[in-house]
Amino acid sequence: MCSWRVRADLRVTRMTLIMQVPPSDRRGSSEPPGDRTVQGRNLVAFDLETVPDPDLGRQLYDFAGDDLAVMQSMLDRRLAETGERSSFLAPPFHRVVCVSVAEWDSERSRFRLASLAGTEVEQLDAFWGLFAGSPEPRLVSWNGRGFDLPVLQYRSMYHGRQAPRFHRAGGEESPVRRQLGRGYLDRFDSLHVDLMDVLAGQGASSRVRLDDWSRILGLPGKTVTSGSEVFRHFAAGEFDLIAEYCELDALSTFLAYLVYAHHRGELSDQMLGRIVDTVRSQLAGDPRAEVAAFDRALEHWPRFLPTRQR
Repeated sequence: MCSWRVRADLRVTRMTLIMQVPPSDRRGSSEPPGDRTVQGRNLVAFDLETVPDPDLGRQLYDFAGDDLAVMQSMLDRRLAETGERSSFLAPPFHRVVCVSVAEWDSERSRFRLASLAGTEVEQLDAFWGLFAGSPEPRLVSWNGRGFDLPVLQYRSMYHGRQAPRFHRAGGEESPVRRQLGRGYLDRFDSLHVDLMDVLAGQGASSRVRLDDWSRILGLPGKTVTSGSEVFRHFAAGEFDLIAEYCELDALSTFLAYLVYAHHRGELSDQMLGRIVDTVRSQLAGDPRAEVAAFDRALEHWPRFLPTRQR
């Protein structure tokens, strides 16, 4: 429960922010939209791929067999537990097998699409290492608050890994933020934009799948595999396929965020087109067929920009 003084400070801060917003969205204004979303902070859109942790299946439920059999037993148990409604496991039971990022370097105007390499622990450490710089990046996800970040935190605690910069991020920007502890885990803090949650009005509207929204926007969507099949690919040693699937989800999330930032007036037509061209230049040399399909789709994307129309 916050004190009256904190509440008063919060109200004053909100009033100040409202007064400082430029009227760039008014009809007839000669001032073009800004590019605030790509200035000052790097953007990191990310995605996870996970599998049921077979070690936990053996430890907690005495399941026997190889990894694939144990993972299937864990899913079957969850399905029975939920009355056949869902086999999706709670976050602590997921093992992280891939973390992918689509990253925009705002200072150098560079784009990077990559998967964090190594074991689960090495990937966790590499992810938390993304927050070591100053200022901290803006994190973008699709259901990151509901799944990705809880999994990353549970698995990091399980392995005894620390993430102090992530949890302290944003703490020096205002007295209100220091007192209320806002940051990446706050539902309404712009340090982390969970697009699925934001576009659904934080629960006011129904949530949309990333695949559906990507296709509506004119992007290829999910074409490599599906999330429900990742554990089979993992058991088969198809790690490159998992990485490609994860990277393209991170890329779709990044591109969806650009459209959202443009809609908010935080990204001009010109800057949006330049970022997309930079993304294409990075994808152009990638030999993977599904990545090439994204590159072709971006030639005239987004369709609402006059300069991108056929």
